[in-house]
Amino acid sequence: MGGIGVEFFKDVTIGIPPLNQTLARRIMEETKVYQLLKGYRNILPANIKLLEEIMTRFSQMLVDFPQIKEVDINPLLIDEENAFALDARVIIDKERVFEKLKPHEHLVISPYPKKHEALWKLRDGRTVLLRPIKPEDEPLWLEMFKNFSEESIRYRFFEIIRDTPHEVRVRYCNIDYDREIAIVAELTEKGRRKILGVVRLINEPDGKNGEIALAELTEKGRRKILGVVRLINEPDGKNGEIAFIVADPWQGLGLGTKMVDYMIEICKDRGLEKIYGIMLPDNRRAISLMRKMGAKIQYLDDGTVKGLIDLKEEETKFRPVLEQVANEKKIEKKDAEREQAEKKAEATEE
Repeated sequence: MGGIGVEFFKDVTIGIPPLNQTLARRIMEETKVYQLLKGYRNILPANIKLLEEIMTRFSQMLVDFPQIKEVDINPLLIDEENAFALDARVIIDKERVFEKLKPHEHLVISPYPKKHEALWKLRDGRTVLLRPIKPEDEPLWLEMFKNFSEESIRYRFFEIIRDTPHEVRVRYCNIDYDREIAIVAELTEKGRRKILGVVRLINEPDGKNGEIALAELTEKGRRKILGVVRLINEPDGKNGEIAFIVADPWQGLGLGTKMVDYMIEICKDRGLEKIYGIMLPDNRRAISLMRKMGAKIQYLDDGTVKGLIDLKEEETKFRPVLEQVANEKKIEKKDAEREQAEKKAEATEE
């Protein structure tokens, strides 16, 4: 619907870039005109896939060019095959044209952090992909949740939860990467993807502490999430809450330890100072893993257990060792260069 029809029928929905195809489709589904785009009477359905692609490319243009102040494409004509912009207007922010800007500082939500993708081998030799969660992971996340045992749910949420509505699933999968990150462990077998577990980090308001929650899950079925690590940052980037969950069939393969360790490295990269976990006293695996990561364990009066990891203290503790290693490498490099220069001088004399 274009022209004055948009204003007359107030058929408006809002999306914040960057968009992917899943988010673009959700924006369309919230409009009244979407029902017409699916086709009616003798009118063929519009090319929805093409419209998704146009929206994602348009979103990427706004990400790449912060100098764009305003864009209006009205109307956009689309049929079962093609799309045409019949009228368009672009306004450039002249002050930003020659201004040096930090990457993505003009965005409300940061783009997908591809730098946090990594491959890692399980103890049985299979390779998993550690990557940030995406909005399109919602079906896998839901399937994972449905296979949690009651004990796993109690360990993770401190209560029994029977179901998670769409609004809750969106909250876990559609995140702002600037203040939150969730790393999933994805395994592909016979063309089917599985997510093995979850680790999540949420920053505290004071910007200096974070909470880590650990749990187990039972994984069955053909296409599931095997693991997720989640990090949520406050604006100052100093605090965080970390949460973790792994499917029972994938325990004992080092995945839980790897995922938490990987998240801790991300915390250091983001400048966090402390993260902590509140666990139930009978969640022995979580407590053991926290100890393994160097956490100080404290039994609280409310019957829970707190594990605190001081990242700043850890950095200070190992700094002399790192400096010594760096100095040794410099000495080795100088010795190698001197030896090479001596050999070159001898060859010249001959």
